[in-house]
Amino acid sequence: MLGFAPQAQRDFLFWAEGALTIDTETPGDLPRIRALLEKYSDLPADFADASLVALCERLRVTTVATVDSDFTVYRMRDRRGFRNLFFET
Repeated sequence: MLGFAPQAQRDFLFWAEGALTIDTETPGDLPRIRALLEKYSDLPADFADASLVALCERLRVTTVATVDSDFTVYRMRDRRGFRNLFFET
């Protein structure tokens, strides 16, 4: 997405330092990630997709920003779907 433009990467990291939180609880999500990979085995679901779904479930977040159109199919444990900021009309 940022290509190899060094300034764009530095600008992104400057923004990210103030806007993003790095989650460190992922090891506890591994059983749920495995279950999600099994549930969505008919899709090109991968570890990153399942990790994001598990993280959203744990944090009770339903809004994501991803270019992955499979997030129109993925559901959280309580069957809620996701609002994807990149695919809003």
